[in-house]
Amino acid sequence: MLPPIFSQSARRSAAVNHAMPVTAWKRLVQNWAPDPHSLAYSATVPGSWAVYAIWPLIAVVLATVVVRHRDV
Repeated sequence: MLPPIFSQSARRSAAVNHAMPVTAWKRLVQNWAPDPHSLAYSATVPGSWAVYAIWPLIAVVLATVVVRHRDV
């Protein structure tokens, strides 16, 4: 639900948008290069793979911290 809120025309907003798994997936299934003359910031393929590598790590760390604090 969050990616439509963040546009790709502003740099910081595009950075948040590209950190979402949905946007990363859309870039990975795209079979053409982004238009080099567009004004929008486009996601990169390595950045999209990094999103898929980092999200599970963050989920595991967050689950570990939350469970540890809850059992006290």
